[in-house]
Amino acid sequence: MLHRPPVKRRDIRHGDAGREAWRLLQTGQFDAARAAFGELARRAPMNRRVHHALAALIARAGRPQEAHALLHDFFTRCPVDPRSHEDGTEYRRVVRIRGFGGTRPILKTDGNGRYRPSFRGGHFTLRYLLARRDFAMVTYTVVAGSRIDPATMPRHALLINSIADPDSEGGSLKSLEGYLTGTGARNVINRPENVWQTARDRNYQRLRDFRDLTFPRTVRGRFENAGPEEVEAWLRREGFALPVILRRSGTQTGRTTRLIETREALRALCKGGLSGEFYAIAFHNLRWRGSHYRKLRLFWIDGAFHPVVCHIDRVWNVHGGNRKTEMLGNRELMNEEMRFLDNWPDYVGARNADTLHRVAEATGLEFFGVDFDLDEDGRLFVFELNPAMRHSFDHARAFPYKRPHDEAVTEAFTRMVESRLARPGAGG
Repeated sequence: MLHRPPVKRRDIRHGDAGREAWRLLQTGQFDAARAAFGELARRAPMNRRVHHALAALIARAGRPQEAHALLHDFFTRCPVDPRSHEDGTEYRRVVRIRGFGGTRPILKTDGNGRYRPSFRGGHFTLRYLLARRDFAMVTYTVVAGSRIDPATMPRHALLINSIADPDSEGGSLKSLEGYLTGTGARNVINRPENVWQTARDRNYQRLRDFRDLTFPRTVRGRFENAGPEEVEAWLRREGFALPVILRRSGTQTGRTTRLIETREALRALCKGGLSGEFYAIAFHNLRWRGSHYRKLRLFWIDGAFHPVVCHIDRVWNVHGGNRKTEMLGNRELMNEEMRFLDNWPDYVGARNADTLHRVAEATGLEFFGVDFDLDEDGRLFVFELNPAMRHSFDHARAFPYKRPHDEAVTEAFTRMVESRLARPGAGG
């Protein structure tokens, strides 16, 4: 069994004031915690955890712009997380790149109901992707639209670009691209210009004519207090008819995704005015065996695919949070998933497996996930392809047959990092 290594913590949690601030936050006493962290931030202007907690508390109080401005200023001054420095030479040092543009500070609860600061959006997490860390790991946060001063970048053997969503962190990707072009750094996992191309509309543009697969028509639009007539007119101009999927850009879960089947549903969505950037996605009613829907997921890691999900559900918007509603206890559906996990090329067919490999190689990425299914003719239908997919062992607790395959993903990612560290003279 793979184990996550302990993370060294060096922050201001020692001392009575620090302990009290964290106790107030963890127990949900937000007003008192906000005041306590405000004082800690003044005393510790270089402490990332303190500023992150304060920003999350300010956002929780309904002042997201103030929270963003606080962290924008902090990451501009302190792009390198001092907690992440560890002993080791630059030849065994990895810099993990994060972005700060559309990423939002939030408060989450752990398994014990205690609150903790976190971020939402824009990135993939290394928490379960790396099983061993016998190397130094440093986190560098790129402020969207800024120029990265090479003097602020720690010397390293490898960069891991964990920025995964070009919609929410496009400015950060462009900043990182400028740095890499200027310095000539070569040893990079997921170069930013390749991540940039995985936005949903750009995926459609480059995959719509790809032989032997379907990617649904996807167009992006921006609205300002738009009514249903304006949105419907835009859909017609772009060649869409109802039903159509509308999805807010910069999101990766199903919470902002709506299937609009009728004009009444469109009027309900636009009640009070629709504002923001949205994708329109052609809806294809891909039923599996007449009554279910299916989502297959592979992770591409260092030139090879690894199967992780064959999720079958009764709702069209198949997401991981629904796994227990239909699959748990259903031996037929679990056996179907095991067939996919045990031999995914045989499950999808040799021709489809070859097409997926050709698509993966064309992305230029070292790591991403792809969600897809097979249509009634057995042809590939790709829902999405990007690095913004979370790897964890959460579902293996209820579906233990998944654990060996989840561990294989972790092992593959860890091997990739180790192999990049073994390349001499490729760092920055």
